[in-house]
Amino acid sequence: MTPELGTLTLIGMGTLAAGSWLAVLWRRTGLCGLALLTVVTSICLGYFFWHVEKPLPLSLDRILWGILVVALVADFLHRRPNLSSLTRADFFLGIFVIYLLISAVSVFFLTEVTSGLSRWLFFYAFPATLYVAARRFGDGPFAQRATLVVFTALAIYLSLTGLAEVFGWNALVFPRYIADTSITDEFFGRARGPLLNPVGNGFLILIGWTAWTILTVQAAPARQVVFLLGHGLFVAAVASTLTRSVWLSAAACIVVVGAWMLPSRFRAPWIATALLMLLAAGLMAGVYFRELKRDRHLSAEEAARSVQLRPLLAAAAWRMIRERPTFGFGLAQYDHAKLAYLEDPTSPLPLRQARPYTQHNVFLSLLVETGIVGLGLLGCFIAASVEVFRRTWGNPSRPMSLLALVATVAYAVNGLFHDVSIILDMNAVLFMMIGLAVRESSGEISQTAHSA
Repeated sequence: MTPELGTLTLIGMGTLAAGSWLAVLWRRTGLCGLALLTVVTSICLGYFFWHVEKPLPLSLDRILWGILVVALVADFLHRRPNLSSLTRADFFLGIFVIYLLISAVSVFFLTEVTSGLSRWLFFYAFPATLYVAARRFGDGPFAQRATLVVFTALAIYLSLTGLAEVFGWNALVFPRYIADTSITDEFFGRARGPLLNPVGNGFLILIGWTAWTILTVQAAPARQVVFLLGHGLFVAAVASTLTRSVWLSAAACIVVVGAWMLPSRFRAPWIATALLMLLAAGLMAGVYFRELKRDRHLSAEEAARSVQLRPLLAAAAWRMIRERPTFGFGLAQYDHAKLAYLEDPTSPLPLRQARPYTQHNVFLSLLVETGIVGLGLLGCFIAASVEVFRRTWGNPSRPMSLLALVATVAYAVNGLFHDVSIILDMNAVLFMMIGLAVRESSGEISQTAHSA
């Protein structure tokens, strides 16, 4: 028996053993439990935790993803979808994902480069699967409670792990690869978490913090004092990311959560006061934040230089957009296509300095790679989602809409400074949260496999 065949046999046996337990989970919790297990495994025990490349590229989250797809197919066969219940968000996301597949396939046939197909598979098809699963289970009280508890627990774990990273308590960091610089030393010294990225880590903590806030409001008055103490942990965890965009997105999310939960007569004063305080804090601390030493392997001067590079990246992106505005250069082709534009000797800007860096704006990145069509479809999907949030604004019985709104705000704010679409699981969690909100607001009758 070859080593590859032996590995595949062991994986198959392990999958069969785990499948029996997953069958029990599915019977008791339906798609809700399976989808939540898949996304949490992808975050905490994903590719960096364990994977094999031969004979097939597999990891725990990919195996669970395959099982989730099978469960979705079985669920569709058991409960035929009602096409009249499809929303504009469903339509635009479907068209967006299909368009990205066409973009990736066209690049493959022209250049035989597979990076576009890989990007589509793991950063768009996987999130779309979670969106579909959320649309199938998301409006029942069990699904709501399970989502709140799971993402709260996830945020607590990420917060404690992040603080251990910052203080150098590596013995308390799990999984161990988080403290292993041999994988990557980028962002080392910040709370980068199992995604190895402080932006993704902060994004997840903000969603869990919001879930904790909802649970605080729902708790009995005697328990609310205990819940309030937990907010200090999340404040410290967000601060420990040492990432300006995360701090900015946290401030924006605090404004949103306050405006959602406060009575209507207090919303306008709350927003005005919060914005003024944020402006004052930003003006006073701007210089300090710009020169802040954040990474253990990155000096303060190098940190300041990363801010100065953003205009160069934007200028290069604008040149590329003018060249192919409609359909772009193809999904995942920015890093290859940018080289010709950064070597332009006629440019008055030192564009060559941006050569080692990827695009630092998710919207510019998507516009360069997929053109106006791709960015427009994403914009239509987000606009349809915002319409869902508007209909459910301030409704305490719609907690998933608040989670999805916070996820959208945090994604958009961080996306102004980073290409968040290539950070592991950010698209997955965003799409899942929006799927839960759409299901919750549609008024469909929840019907899990267990109840069936």
